[in-house]
Amino acid sequence: MKTKQIPALVTLTAAFAMCIISYINDFSLSFLIRAMFFVLIGFFLLGCVIKLILDKNMSVMDEEFTAQDLGFADGEIIEDMEFIEEDKES
Repeated sequence: MKTKQIPALVTLTAAFAMCIISYINDFSLSFLIRAMFFVLIGFFLLGCVIKLILDKNMSVMDEEFTAQDLGFADGEIIEDMEFIEEDKES
């Protein structure tokens, strides 16, 4: 999964929301510029944290699993659910 764009998307979404909120509340330009600066920095850092978490979890999910990791003895493969159901009834 490509996660390079996540900080930018989070930042742009926050900037869009900030623009709408400032228009509705009729903020002054000086307040808008200061608030926008802090919002953009904060949400960029939040996006970077989200990216790091996703990268860490994706690397764990990308590891290959062997038959022994899944609990199969001698690499046996269960082909249909009937085999599993028979074992549960016994």
